[in-house]
Amino acid sequence: MFRKLGFIFLLHTLLVACTHQRFSWNPDDYTVSSGDTLYSIAWRYEIDPDDLARWNHLSPPYMIYPGDRLHTKESDALEDDRLRAVEEQQQKHRPTEVTVRRGDTLYSLSQDNDISVARLAAINGLKEPYVINPGQVLTLVGQLVVKPVETSVRASTQNTVRQATAQQVRQQAVNTEESVVETDRTVSWQWPAEGKLLARFNKNDTKGIDIAGGEGQSVRAASSGKVVYSGNGLISYGNLIIIKHSRSYLSAYAHNKKLLVKEGEMVKAGQKIAELGKTDVEKPKLHFEIRKNGKPVDPLGYLPRS
Repeated sequence: MFRKLGFIFLLHTLLVACTHQRFSWNPDDYTVSSGDTLYSIAWRYEIDPDDLARWNHLSPPYMIYPGDRLHTKESDALEDDRLRAVEEQQQKHRPTEVTVRRGDTLYSLSQDNDISVARLAAINGLKEPYVINPGQVLTLVGQLVVKPVETSVRASTQNTVRQATAQQVRQQAVNTEESVVETDRTVSWQWPAEGKLLARFNKNDTKGIDIAGGEGQSVRAASSGKVVYSGNGLISYGNLIIIKHSRSYLSAYAHNKKLLVKEGEMVKAGQKIAELGKTDVEKPKLHFEIRKNGKPVDPLGYLPRS
């Protein structure tokens, strides 16, 4: 009997959790995969990385993990923020306790007060079959587990230290990036490889230029900056490197045979960063792109005339 009641309450808990989910699944959101970085995702969607970070409340060094869901549209982020604000406002006006009346059950009280059966029971120290009596006062808010004062103080101190350390790491990352990445005015460009121009910029197709070359030929950084992506997780780009040069400008080097620099590494203009190859294409070539505020621009408008 008790087992059956326990199963019923567990089923109700799951149904309530689903019913009261605040934020619906958004098909426009992106699920982070292994190897992704904020910059590779921004590149995929042609979004300014700073905007993508802001929409998702991310701070340097922009740590993301497989399974995370990221907004790829500002409108979705604004709607999410609005729903959170409504939720917080509702929380402020909710009662903190309720008195059991004749005919009440833990399930009916959980429904009336928008709290799961399991949480309501845990807060009030109730065990199956969750017997409650008229006149009994139940708490609607509180901690699930009460810890000794010393443990709580120690945990609080440790959390404070961890938060302070995390803040220092974030600030150090911001300071480092600001000190090494050039301003838009100081970015100067040079050709990333020697060879015949195979394809010109077309924002609906190539979104950059293609340069012919032999396998193993040197691929060089078109300007100084920080490597923000080094991998092969973007479809049709093969082995790819993305470099951040300033707050506005990124450059990309695709189809490489071998990548010679890692994410987070600083590179100088003209430094060899890869070996030309043919990953994801039939013949060896370098596909080169420049993005300004997340949008593709014609590299020939920036590179010196050869």
